[in-house]
Amino acid sequence: MKENTEMDNIIISSADTEIGLIDEKKKTCFVISPLGHANSETRRAADGLINSVIKPVLEAIGFAVIAPHEIENPGSITNQVIKYLLNADLVVANLTELNPNVMYELAVRHAKRLPVVCVVEDRTVLPFDIATERTIFYTNDMAGVVELGQKIGKMAIEALHETEPDNPIYRVVDSQIMQEAILNKGGDNVQAYIINSITDLSNQINNLSANFKTVFKPSNIDHNNMLGQRSIYTINYTVTISKKESHLQLADEEKVMHAILKTGKVFHIDPPVWGSDGKLKITFGLSKSLDIDRVVGDLVANGYLVAYSPS
Repeated sequence: MKENTEMDNIIISSADTEIGLIDEKKKTCFVISPLGHANSETRRAADGLINSVIKPVLEAIGFAVIAPHEIENPGSITNQVIKYLLNADLVVANLTELNPNVMYELAVRHAKRLPVVCVVEDRTVLPFDIATERTIFYTNDMAGVVELGQKIGKMAIEALHETEPDNPIYRVVDSQIMQEAILNKGGDNVQAYIINSITDLSNQINNLSANFKTVFKPSNIDHNNMLGQRSIYTINYTVTISKKESHLQLADEEKVMHAILKTGKVFHIDPPVWGSDGKLKITFGLSKSLDIDRVVGDLVANGYLVAYSPS
């Protein structure tokens, strides 16, 4: 208990020093996150992130923080979640595990064009349509708690100060406005739009460059260097992938690699090998045996036949 208190003080002190308190009126922060069942690894990770980082930091600068599983009001939980998404001053989205519910809720928030701060566990491969969004990548350990605490409060304040938050939905809206300007008005409106679009594109490229080192894609893997990370703490597996009623395609290779890498616990991964029988074989190392169950479960849920064994 004493250690947790000291850790909270470190995070809160850092947040106060860098960005100060917000307004005298308490604002609402709604957290969207993968939750899983009670006492599951997913729930424990989510609660740890909320209770050890998000709440201490944001409450210290004036937010009331609430998560979906903490809503006590009677009625439809879905309706209440959507109301929070549409009305909360800030939403913190935990994209770890790329949970479909979280992605849906993020889209609802984007549609309202309100402030969002996205966080995700290091080595998660984000979907291409949100890969360039401002996202805090964190490491799930004690040092990572401190680092995330120092960043999340600052980004929360920055998000609140944005007059027109940028997101993929409103880029499409702006594009439609551009087309209407060309067809109906032309002139200065078109020129202003082009200048703004170039500025936005430059900002996105800068953000992508800053986060590129944390995006863990198969094409970026230095297999020779990663082999040096193998140790007695790594469990190596070889999985063989096939489909029951059809042949595997190159697109399947990307899906399989994604399922493996999104655990965030991969120490190394060898290049995929295609067999003469059309099956795909991949060897990789994980930090614990529980992670292989998650990988296999994900692949089976997506229609693949999976055989695996320690290697």
